[in-house]
Amino acid sequence: MSSRKAETFPVALDGGASQPATGSASPRFHELDALRAVAMLLGIALHAFLFLIPDAWPIQHPDPPATVYWIALNAIHGFRMPVFFLLSGFFTAMLWERRGLRQLALHRAKRIALPLALCCVTVIPVGTWAFIGSEFRIAFWPFYWLDGFHHLWFLWMLLWLCAAFLALARLGVQYSHPALWWALVPLVLVPQLLMHEPIVGPDTADGLVPSPLVLGYYACFFFFGAFFYRRRFTMRRWWALALLPALVLVFPVAHALLFPAEESAWAGPMSGVFQVAYAWLMCFGLIGLFRLIAARERYWVRYVSDSSYWLYLWHLPLIVFAQRLVLTWPLNAHLKFALICGVVTAVLLGSYQLGVRYTLIGTMLNGKRERPRRQPVMASK
Repeated sequence: MSSRKAETFPVALDGGASQPATGSASPRFHELDALRAVAMLLGIALHAFLFLIPDAWPIQHPDPPATVYWIALNAIHGFRMPVFFLLSGFFTAMLWERRGLRQLALHRAKRIALPLALCCVTVIPVGTWAFIGSEFRIAFWPFYWLDGFHHLWFLWMLLWLCAAFLALARLGVQYSHPALWWALVPLVLVPQLLMHEPIVGPDTADGLVPSPLVLGYYACFFFFGAFFYRRRFTMRRWWALALLPALVLVFPVAHALLFPAEESAWAGPMSGVFQVAYAWLMCFGLIGLFRLIAARERYWVRYVSDSSYWLYLWHLPLIVFAQRLVLTWPLNAHLKFALICGVVTAVLLGSYQLGVRYTLIGTMLNGKRERPRRQPVMASK
């Protein structure tokens, strides 16, 4: 047996690797694990190039090539977290069915609530220090999270949505009425039309008290994901075709209407409609694409998927420190962005392999891992 086959892969952040409690055979959704990982890793790239967009980040490059990165920011932000929350709802429903409500609650407490609590006194203070520098006060170290969860806001919102899911399950909701749950697709337009930030996609909200608009927006994707699993929709490769109109037509229109929306009564609502259409088309299109390219298990894809949680938790402080470091270097701005992404990712992957994967931290984030066993070498005759 190869060393790769000797390694076990239990439950990941959103339960993608879980098996039924009965031990019966059950498919693993390799494509959704990979898509979830890509959604998280895109956040690293997004935060790495924000300093190249004027007025988008506390750290500002002196001569930013703004246009291309402004478009990239909108293109990524418009679908990344909707995809993530849809998959989170999908895997939450899967865990409920396979393990029951009590085990689902315990799983979410271990994989989401506990890491977030620890990050409040580790990642968030270090990230605050990276942003404010000399203004950082060590005495306030345990309390900086009260001002906001920074990039970890999604864990806080996910806990709220999981609590709502548990409550609805207790009330007997089964996600079985198609008309009711399909209504979530257009319903997301309601919070979208009430958003204020001039960006494709939802507003940003990282506060201790969740924004009802932002929470409602992501709830539509989360609960549709639960419905998606409970109704046993078959994922199709041809869904990838949705990416073509999303990227070629819908996104350009949504993006073009952003700033006319400030001056025109009709441009804002039209942009909102196209933004919502873009988010849903990208969700289904990416599921189809990953069904096409990632449905089969590959060791390196699984490894990246497993490591993505750790990488996302710690990337922001390192990104900010790296941006400050390279700010005045005599290098092309695009090269600086690539350098930041490459070095930060390499450092975090190294720390994951050496200090996380087979430790208590790795068990907390992804479940227990067993180191590959070396095969005995047969003595030659």
